[in-house]
Amino acid sequence: MPDPIIFISRSRIAEGKLDAFVAAYRDAVPLIAETKPRTAVFAAYLDESRREVSILHVFPDAAAMLNHFEGSDERTASVVDVITLTGFEVFGPAPEAAVDMLRREAAANGFPIVVRRESIAGFVRPSA
Repeated sequence: MPDPIIFISRSRIAEGKLDAFVAAYRDAVPLIAETKPRTAVFAAYLDESRREVSILHVFPDAAAMLNHFEGSDERTASVVDVITLTGFEVFGPAPEAAVDMLRREAAANGFPIVVRRESIAGFVRPSA
């Protein structure tokens, strides 16, 4: 089994926009579940201050990641007044096209990207 690809996007939630972000994200979940069937994990987590959010994405392979990224510009644009991207992290054998896209977005917006391609060991369990 190939190593999974994990992508984490980090964002700051605009002042007074937590409820709007939560509503937008909850609306996006069924859309992603329906239109991106090979996205294994799509989950958002707030920090303790409830001002920052990390969105975790897990893909079984490069094709699933590329498929997930189709339409991502439009999805991100729909919440531009609610969140500000602050960082990306990529783990595993992500496709170069996806990493290049993320590097360009990070550079254009002045935030960091961390890329860790080499896996030491690990596993992802299939659904029980």
